[in-house]
Amino acid sequence: MSANRKSVFLSDHALDILGPFSSGRLNGIIEKYGYLIQTQELDATFSPSDLALIYQVTKEKATQERESWKEFTATGLEKLLNAVKTTANSHNIEALITRIYRLNPLQEIALIEAIERYWAEERVRLFKAYQERKKQP
Repeated sequence: MSANRKSVFLSDHALDILGPFSSGRLNGIIEKYGYLIQTQELDATFSPSDLALIYQVTKEKATQERESWKEFTATGLEKLLNAVKTTANSHNIEALITRIYRLNPLQEIALIEAIERYWAEERVRLFKAYQERKKQP
C-alpha cells in the first residue's frame, strides 16, 4: 500500500463519472486527465502578461470556496475581465476575451486548471512563508 494515502470527498456527479470505485481507477482517471491537460499549449494562445492578468482577476474567486469550476469558463472570465477594463486597456481586454471564447472545450478546461493550480500553489507558498516567519524569534 502506498504511503501517499489521501482522503477525498467526491460529489455524486463525480461518483457517477468514476463508476465502480477503486483507488487505482481514480488514479488512472486523474493521470489521463493530466495527460489531456498537458497536451494543450496555453502559452501558444496566451502571453505571460495575458495569463498574469487572468490570474489577477481570478484571485478573489479562486482563493475562496466556489460552487463550481464553471465560474472560470469563458462567460465568467469575461465578466471578471470587463470589471477591470479601462480606456487604456480596453483593446487588449477585448482581444483577450475573444481568444478565451475561441478556445475549444479541452483548451478551456486546461485554462481553468491553470488558474486553479496557480492559486493552489500560491496558497501553499504563502502558508510556507507564514510558517517560516512563525519559526523566527
